[in-house]
Amino acid sequence: MSHYDDEAQVAELKKWWRENRLPLIAGLVLGLGGIVGWEGWQTHQARRAEQASQMFEDLKRAAQSGDSAQAQSLTRSLKADYARTPYAVHAALLAAQRSASELDWDAAQKQLDWAVANATDEGLKQLARLRQARVLWQTGKADEALARIPADLKDSPFASLYEELRGDIKSGQGDRDGARAAYEKALTGVDGAQREFLQRKLDDLAPAVS
Repeated sequence: MSHYDDEAQVAELKKWWRENRLPLIAGLVLGLGGIVGWEGWQTHQARRAEQASQMFEDLKRAAQSGDSAQAQSLTRSLKADYARTPYAVHAALLAAQRSASELDWDAAQKQLDWAVANATDEGLKQLARLRQARVLWQTGKADEALARIPADLKDSPFASLYEELRGDIKSGQGDRDGARAAYEKALTGVDGAQREFLQRKLDDLAPAVS
């Protein structure tokens, strides 16, 4: 390759750089900005999760000490400012439990409705739905409670609890066969005290021996 060929290549390279340097620089800046922005967003999310976790710990302490006002205030803050974190959903579930213990079923149902609407974790959503069904049953809305029980419970971590609730409702409605079928399903995959308790419920429905 001659000296003139080298000069021609250098000239072409300079020309190419003049024509493309702005898009290249812009792409580099945007790429680096994206990386920095992603890292910043992750740091922000981690900080928010840590703040929500601390608030939930404070909430549990307030609930255990009987400080209802503080517990309610922290629950409102978690739901308002950290709604997409699991801690806000746990706060709503805890508030529903407090309301249920006071037989304030309307307040409990509102908290559970919020939990179902905002839970991003499927397990938490199913737990909230299970408790929704229990509240409906407690308030005499048996058919609505049954409608909240998923048709397919094959992969549900709460399958046994759902089926037990179905059995309880069916038993209360006088549907002994339906109750027995539900309790038998509930027995699958459980052991210990829970199995003994379910077995007693099932035995109580055994046909009378003439």
